[in-house]
Amino acid sequence: MNDTTTHSAATASRFIDAGRWAISTIFLLNGVGIGLWAAHVPTVQARMGINTGMLSMVLLTIAAGALLAMPLMGGLTGRWGTRRMVLVSGFAFALMLGVIMMVPNLQLLFGAAFLFGVSNGALDVAMNANASEVETARGLPTMSSFHGFFSLGGLFGAAIGGVLIGQGWGHGQGALGMALACAVILALVTPRVMGFAPHADGASHFALPRGAAVGLGLLALLCFAVEGALVDWSALLMRERTGASEASAALGFSAFSIAMAACRFAGDRLIVRFGAVRVMVLGGLAMFAGLALATTSTHFALSACGFALIGLGAANVVPLLIGAGGRIPGMSPGAGVAAVATLGYGGLLLAPPVLGWVAMHSSVTMALGMLSLSGLVIALNARILKHK
Repeated sequence: MNDTTTHSAATASRFIDAGRWAISTIFLLNGVGIGLWAAHVPTVQARMGINTGMLSMVLLTIAAGALLAMPLMGGLTGRWGTRRMVLVSGFAFALMLGVIMMVPNLQLLFGAAFLFGVSNGALDVAMNANASEVETARGLPTMSSFHGFFSLGGLFGAAIGGVLIGQGWGHGQGALGMALACAVILALVTPRVMGFAPHADGASHFALPRGAAVGLGLLALLCFAVEGALVDWSALLMRERTGASEASAALGFSAFSIAMAACRFAGDRLIVRFGAVRVMVLGGLAMFAGLALATTSTHFALSACGFALIGLGAANVVPLLIGAGGRIPGMSPGAGVAAVATLGYGGLLLAPPVLGWVAMHSSVTMALGMLSLSGLVIALNARILKHK
């Protein structure tokens, strides 16, 4: 009897570990796709002959598609299960990754951008919901490492995109090849993605933020706002404060990205050792201190260290909030994740234009300096995790 129990436990453990690495691979592939697209944005702009304003509308269309898909996917994961939705949205994302960089005219680019956003938003919710279920099955913090694979994939995707463009394959040929490779890898890991019983509560509604998800989502919004602001404004801040060249100024965001990826892989161990609340408090304080350093220093190295400190602080905040969203009582993991992610993603949309308005009337330094208060708000409200 004991031998049978031990054998069953070992089999279950191997099954869960296989599911963990399968969904980790999908996080990696999603990151690769986003990094690949980011590297191709200037190439797509040049090929279409559009100005910065029109490009901004294309990027906004992607974000709009994602925002529309997230609450819908929250309901679908509850009805059909996270495994099925991960696979459907994963293959759709791989398809649109190839299409968006090969369309021949502006009208089709807007259509492809919307569908690319829809597939990415849907995959974001589905894979995070499945990851939350895997984390629960393991009984150990795991979400940070999943997001670490996404960050690592983003770095890989951007690097691969740069190589493809450098080889003259930047007009869609290389992206199509990468999309096919992602689809093949997705098919190979499909049998290992864990399937969980659907949750009836997600069967008939959009997973709009409600109840406990609102507080979690608002904190996620603040963290995403910092990330979105750094994408658009970090290089300008470096040039304004330190006088760095265009090439050197880009290193600020690189320091942020590398620090974030590294800390996410260490995040699960940190949470086990220090607890989720303490990790989130320290994360918020690090975000505040990093932004303060980056916006006040006139020395290149200190400013870069500030961006790295922001990455270290922000690394585990969103994984903790997303994981908590997947454990809200009375909501399916997909519905909870979708609700938190929908609000959080709004930060990526709102922060750049709002900060741009502030910068226009003052300076980039002032705009990002005001945003540093987000870290304090996150730290002061970290105890919200104790109730999830």
